[in-house]
Amino acid sequence: MRRTSSDSDLRCSFCNKSKDVVGSLISSPSSGRSQAYICAECVDVCVSIIKDRQYEAAADALTPPRELAFNPLIVPDLLETVERWTQRESAGLDASAELASMRHIAAVMFNTANRET
Repeated sequence: MRRTSSDSDLRCSFCNKSKDVVGSLISSPSSGRSQAYICAECVDVCVSIIKDRQYEAAADALTPPRELAFNPLIVPDLLETVERWTQRESAGLDASAELASMRHIAAVMFNTANRET
């Protein structure tokens, strides 16, 4: 495979951060088109968007009682994320991704609850 630029010039096609900043990039298949790259952080954002759409679709399909203030389909994801966050925090590791995920899940939960009232 022939590259027109060096690895240090590669950038995420979504956030435009360089490979030096994000560590590694996933490339698109090269099938005669220009190459696209995505970093792990942007993959996490994409997964979050997809999950958000799935939660919204599930919430629209359910008609929970008015007093139910959360989408029960989200609770397992929230508990799993809290557990990962606690483990990373306890180990002294960066847990910012887990915290962002918890905030996202909480926002989805509140948006679901607000639609019901």
